[in-house]
Parts: sequence; structure tokens; C-alpha cells
Amino acid sequence: MMNTTPMRGFTLVETLVAITVVVTAMVGPLYAVQQSLNASRTAREQLIASSLAQEGVEYVRAIRDSNYLYVLRTSSPRSWLFGLDGTGGSVNCITATCVIDPTQNTVSRSIGPLYLSTTNLYTQVAVVSTPTKYTRTVLLTPVSGSATEMTLTVIVTWTTKNQTRNVTITERLHNWL
Repeated sequence: MMNTTPMRGFTLVETLVAITVVVTAMVGPLYAVQQSLNASRTAREQLIASSLAQEGVEYVRAIRDSNYLYVLRTSSPRSWLFGLDGTGGSVNCITATCVIDPTQNTVSRSIGPLYLSTTNLYTQVAVVSTPTKYTRTVLLTPVSGSATEMTLTVIVTWTTKNQTRNVTITERLHNWL
């Protein structure tokens, strides 16, 4: 026997409602994924900047410690900030911000982007390197009333999505000599 009941299809309104429900169900998770990716990228950039700032602090400490060891080894007088205070032909990081490059063992005034070398080290040298969005500056400020103490400030700055961000580490350095 043949079925005589007419076939019922979806009306246009039912179809639009179904499409709206499906799109709404898809947009929510996609938006959450996008927000997670943005948060992950921001966290990665901040972690890199924090590491670069800490590297700057460690490099300045190493310069201070090397000066201490130099005086002990040679019994020759040398400033505890030799290489950072303008002595020995170096740049004076006390009067203005300067740039340090631990990979090249240099201190300079030419503020520019850090480059990622082929060995995955951040450097100020553009040769065989990829420019990054990060810049690092160092400033030493005398502590009021103390000739043996400085405040070290290392700032790493970068721009992402037309917004400038920075990580700042401030630390006190003491003269061991």
C-alpha cells in the first residue's frame, strides 16, 4: 500500500532557527580558543621579556664581580663599576640609559632592537640575525647618601598589536671592594 500522508519539510523559519542555534554553538568555543591563543602569546612575550631583563641584571652583576676579581688578582685599583661608569673608555650608564650585549661583551648607547641569532641567542648585532620586537636598556642610579650602592634598572620594551609593553627589573648593587 502506498502512504498517502503528505511529506512535511522544514519551513524557512525553522531552518533559520536551526542555523542560528548551530552558529551560536560554534562561535562560543571558537571565541574561547581565540582568547586562549591571545593570552598564550601575551604570556610568551612577557616570559621572554622577563628573561631578557634578568639577563641584563646578571650581566651587570658579572661586570661588577669581574672588577672585584681583577682588583684581587692584580692589586691594581679599579672602579667597581669599571666598564659601566665611563672609566676605561666605556659608556657611562650612570648619566643616561645604555645598552648591554652579553653575547658580544659590549656596552653602548645605540638603542635598537635585539636580534635573534642563528644560535637562538638575543644580541645587538644584526649580522646573520633576525630582528625581534624587544629592546633592552640599562640605567644605574646612585643611592642617596651612599657611595657604595647603586640602583640598577633594566627595562625590556616591546610592541604588540599597537600596544607598547615593558618589563622592568630594579635591583640594588653594592660595592664589594
